[in-house]
Amino acid sequence: MKKLVTAFTVLSLLFVFASCKKEKDPVYSIEGYWVGKYGSGSATPASGYSMLIEPGGVLTIADGSKISTSSKAVGTWTMTGNVFKATYTYQNGGSTFSIQANFSNTGKLTDGTWGSGSNVSGSGTWYMDRVN
Repeated sequence: MKKLVTAFTVLSLLFVFASCKKEKDPVYSIEGYWVGKYGSGSATPASGYSMLIEPGGVLTIADGSKISTSSKAVGTWTMTGNVFKATYTYQNGGSTFSIQANFSNTGKLTDGTWGSGSNVSGSGTWYMDRVN
């Protein structure tokens, strides 16, 4: 009888553990609305930065934490492996900049660098988190 109770207990515990589902973290694509910070030179990123990454390599980027109320630029983006790269120009004949960062499917762009023209580094660093 003792063996039967032990076997029943073990089977019950296995059933309980097997029926519990672990919630998985969401997996994000690169396309969406992103918000973060950028910094010039070796300064810690502290200035608002946002962008809308759209399908087909279309990009809208802004110097500010809200893309709708900030100075905007338009450009293009690419992904090679987990490396995101983009080039954009501010509207009305403004300056052109290029950026690069590591993309994580947990909704982070990290280790970002930016530069003037087609240079993806040399002017500062940045990071962003996916908002939606």
